[in-house]
Amino acid sequence: MKVSMSCTSDYDSKYDWDCNCQGGEDGLVIQRKGGAYNTAFFEAFPRNPSCFLRGEGSSIEEAEEDCWQKYQVVRTCKHEIMERRGRTDGYAYCTKCSYSSTVFEPLTKCCKCGKSTAYTQDYKGKYYCEKHGVTKPKNPNPGKYDWDIRHRVPRKRKKLLKKCAKLKFAEKGRYGKVKYTYKLAIKFTCDDYRLDLLFKKHEKDLIRKYGRS
Repeated sequence: MKVSMSCTSDYDSKYDWDCNCQGGEDGLVIQRKGGAYNTAFFEAFPRNPSCFLRGEGSSIEEAEEDCWQKYQVVRTCKHEIMERRGRTDGYAYCTKCSYSSTVFEPLTKCCKCGKSTAYTQDYKGKYYCEKHGVTKPKNPNPGKYDWDIRHRVPRKRKKLLKKCAKLKFAEKGRYGKVKYTYKLAIKFTCDDYRLDLLFKKHEKDLIRKYGRS
């Protein structure tokens, strides 16, 4: 299985992950208590259970092995006790293994309909569900990194990405309806298969491979 790597050519993984993966040979990790270090890393986004896993090591092979061993623990753990750890968006962490995912209802509510949501937030700190996200007011004094949910992806680029995703799904034998969502990252789903485009590099790679078909 080929895994997208940052700054280097794709890596041929040892294990059959059957999910989206990414990695790098020289990742920078900034520690909460200060300090930083460089490490090879391997990240996986399994669908069953749906979670995020990261392994580290002196080489990409060691990082993948570390990630795989964590995945085996996650698969056998029952995740009986999950902790929010101060988060209000429904995301929680297992106290027994490295599993973490959105498992609770968000503690925050939509200011329009009262539905529990963490979908998007305006410049005043008010939350909006997906339905009412289009009514979110613009920041009259936007900062350098402020962005609006209504202008994340240009229409033409979204159409091209959806076309490319459909071709990629077809290679996997999935011919159902392709659905598009965007919450911090672009995500396409078709039946039980999911394609996450976490970085611009992933978008460019997808277009480069399928855009001319």
